[in-house]
Amino acid sequence: MKPAVLLVLALAASATAAEPIQIGKERQLFLDDHLIEHTEHLVRRVQPAKKHEANPLIVPKEAWEPEGYVVPSVLYDEEEKLFKLWADGYGIGVFYFTSKDGIHWDRPALRLFPEFDSGPTNRVILSGSEIDVEDAPPDKLDYMRSREAGWRYFGHASGVIKDPRETDPAKRYKMAFLWINRQHQPPGATRAGKFIAMGAAFSPDGIHWTPVNEPVCLATVDLPFHINYDEKRRRWVLYGRITGVVSEEKKTAHASDPNLQYNMGRAVIRCESEDFLHWTPEKGDLVMASDARDSTLTEIYDLRSVPYAGLHLGFVHAFINEPDHVALPIQLAVSRDNRTWQRLDDRSPFLGNGDLGEWDRGVISPPTSDPVAVGDELRFYYTGRNTLHSTRWKFEDNPKLLGHIAPFRGSLGLATIRRDRFVAMEGNFRPGILRTKPFVHEGSVLHVNAAVPFGILTVSLLDESGQPLQKVTIQGRDDTAIALPELTKIAGRKGQLVRLEFGVQNGRLFSFWIE
Repeated sequence: MKPAVLLVLALAASATAAEPIQIGKERQLFLDDHLIEHTEHLVRRVQPAKKHEANPLIVPKEAWEPEGYVVPSVLYDEEEKLFKLWADGYGIGVFYFTSKDGIHWDRPALRLFPEFDSGPTNRVILSGSEIDVEDAPPDKLDYMRSREAGWRYFGHASGVIKDPRETDPAKRYKMAFLWINRQHQPPGATRAGKFIAMGAAFSPDGIHWTPVNEPVCLATVDLPFHINYDEKRRRWVLYGRITGVVSEEKKTAHASDPNLQYNMGRAVIRCESEDFLHWTPEKGDLVMASDARDSTLTEIYDLRSVPYAGLHLGFVHAFINEPDHVALPIQLAVSRDNRTWQRLDDRSPFLGNGDLGEWDRGVISPPTSDPVAVGDELRFYYTGRNTLHSTRWKFEDNPKLLGHIAPFRGSLGLATIRRDRFVAMEGNFRPGILRTKPFVHEGSVLHVNAAVPFGILTVSLLDESGQPLQKVTIQGRDDTAIALPELTKIAGRKGQLVRLEFGVQNGRLFSFWIE
């Protein structure tokens, strides 16, 4: 490459590096070091979500209900002022619930499948794949097999979305599901086998659904998979699952462990679509797999991407499948572009399995929908059960001691955090310092989200070079929105480069913003 070209590239790179960080009026969380220049004596720590005391919120109680529920989608419908839930019934269909408060749930009395259900139920989709093989009464098989392909091969739901951008009322609600054809025989094959893909269905009201009668995406091989709409790209983004991915780094780090051979290599791929029907690339791009820091048999089960405060939060569903420990906690990751992901150094659970004796001890399934905001509370609806995920390891209590007890196959749970409180910069007795990089804002009053009920938080406004301009001290507060109008020079520095420096002792700092 010519020297002149190298010089141009170097200058371009330098100019890009020198571009100031624009925060506008957006909230700034501390999940990564994007805005952090320097810290000392502070620890970035995941703040576990608090499980609701009313859990489990829904348990099967009618004879026609499934053994349990899994893969929930919950949204709050602003138009109807109603919480809505769709949950998969372990392969016998999708069941619909409503609630006024998100805690107490009703089963709407529907009868959408009189050929199958003898009375009213809240079933809105009747699965074909699983019932046809295992559970359909002989007198119902002809009906099941006569249905259109999308329902015959419907395996399990994996997400319901109410799409405010959709111009076709018939497609206002969108559903992704696992398409399973157990008798698929491709051209040239000598016998049939199992074919798995992603299917789609649409609805005007979330109750009456019409399937697409062919698979829409071949990239994902199991569920849960997750879809959201990327406003910047103006595309749907899918995070699905593949298997067989064990990095060379991980193989090297765990080469001495004979159990490495049992790692199935579950990992996450990514696809995009403009219309929810045509997804590219065909097999997806690999975006996340377990690494050398994980235990030998940890895999990445699935990933939920949630747009939040100008970035994307990743809810990483890890499958820890060790001989002495089987669990599926939800950890955290962060992305600035909804494509490249960074898992947090602190991999302690944001939402973990229940403790001994609890209803969600064995498996938790993450929501296939975004958190629901209620005031300054963020709600995470999930499902859990008290039996283990399938594993090659044998445990005394599964199923030997519990064999005579009907397994608790799954129910809806709720966990909450206060707004922005995913991660804290924690300061202990030794005062900790966090100084930001220079940034440009568009607001007038600084706000912080902090917990120092018995500690101290100081906030200093600095100029671009780091010289102090003003300082305030906060004590005895635990609030998600502490306004600091005392920093009067913030407003005068709108559109100019400034820094902030926080001091934390015996407390937690979660976020800040200027509006």
